[in-house]
Amino acid sequence: MLTAHLECKTLHSPAPPGPPAPPIYQRCLKKTADVFFVVDTSSSLKRNYNVIKELDFVGDVIKAFDLGIDQVRTGMMTFTTNTEILYQLDDFKTEKEIAKILDDRKNFERYYWKGGNTNIGKALRLLIDEGLSTSHGSRTDVPQIAVILTDGDPNNSTVFASALLKLRKTNIIVFAIGVGPKRNPENLLKIAGDPERVFQLEDYDSLGAIRKELVDKLCDKEQNDEVKPNPCDKEKPCDGAMADVIFVADSSRSLGVEKFDKLKLFAKAVVKRFTVSPNDIQVGFINFGNSSKFEFKLNSYRDQDEVMKAISKVQYLDDGERMQLTFTGKALRMLKQKGFKKRNGGRGGKVPKIAIIITDGEPTDIVDTHRLAKEVKQQGIIIFAIGVGDHMKEDEINLLASDPKNKHAFLVENYDSLSFIEAALANKTCTAAIQTISMPPDSFY
Repeated sequence: MLTAHLECKTLHSPAPPGPPAPPIYQRCLKKTADVFFVVDTSSSLKRNYNVIKELDFVGDVIKAFDLGIDQVRTGMMTFTTNTEILYQLDDFKTEKEIAKILDDRKNFERYYWKGGNTNIGKALRLLIDEGLSTSHGSRTDVPQIAVILTDGDPNNSTVFASALLKLRKTNIIVFAIGVGPKRNPENLLKIAGDPERVFQLEDYDSLGAIRKELVDKLCDKEQNDEVKPNPCDKEKPCDGAMADVIFVADSSRSLGVEKFDKLKLFAKAVVKRFTVSPNDIQVGFINFGNSSKFEFKLNSYRDQDEVMKAISKVQYLDDGERMQLTFTGKALRMLKQKGFKKRNGGRGGKVPKIAIIITDGEPTDIVDTHRLAKEVKQQGIIIFAIGVGDHMKEDEINLLASDPKNKHAFLVENYDSLSFIEAALANKTCTAAIQTISMPPDSFY
């Protein structure tokens, strides 16, 4: 993909009539991208003026871009029971023309709004098939970005799940904005694929408050992270990343064999994105229940295929003879005392030490877990913590994860949902490895 050069400038503009707007607007200049807005206009919005607030917000965000055939192209659709594309990328609409489209739509919604079902799945399919498709002006050499606004759960979970699988196979960078008390954080994460691209708001009046942050991510951070040749792209291994990475897997009774197998599939999918060798990324695996088992060490295997075969052979600890509890603290103790030692393949020095902890229950040894998590991080070990299922509390995952929490902590609905964070986790792991390697020596413990 093409690396876009971005330059963001602050422009001063007078506040429009009505509710006061921020006096300083951020603009993205010299940016190239295809950006498609997907807007929920279903009955769950309750009032037509909430639809109008959505449209005002979209228009406000579009003002940040330099629009043009060779710059930013935008498109937009609305969805309820059915979907409607308001304009396509290859319509090459100017800011003035888009403002006219939005005004016309606001007038329509003001007098004729009927609502309908929240058919997000159908909207995602249309986004992929037509919205951001080459047949309608999408370019293969620029970032493909979707901004989705919704306030509720999909009305058809089967269509939604199918559309998500299709979405994950594309290179579309998705921002998901959930508004109101019925928003579903789990579904928002599934749509975006990365918690950093999820926004949650209490009401539609709050949309203006995230305008600057969204524009910052659209024009700067996400471009820098996603558009550059991605070291963790599915088709490209983690080139340039050097790290010692240890998976720490919950093998307690709450999982069962089937869920543990899904955990292993997730670990293998993440490893598939790495370049595994003694000179690149090394991988180890700790399995824990009542006690902890170092299934294989960082220097046990020298290439990706060997590591993936080794993960496949890891056995679920709860065999029915003795109930396995969630002694997370014991796993952290093993990680601290043995995980990254030289005799176990740890390379020390500036080579990043990264742990990926996957668990679905509150620690049995909660006091030890809290203490040891702090001690592990004080050793310079970066922890990515993944909580699975209804029994995991956000506070517990945050205590395990390194700072900042929005980069290192994940919560997913179930073990099937791990696939939705696979790319984000691999990308963050690679990024952490590369950034840590480039840090000055006095930044290390």
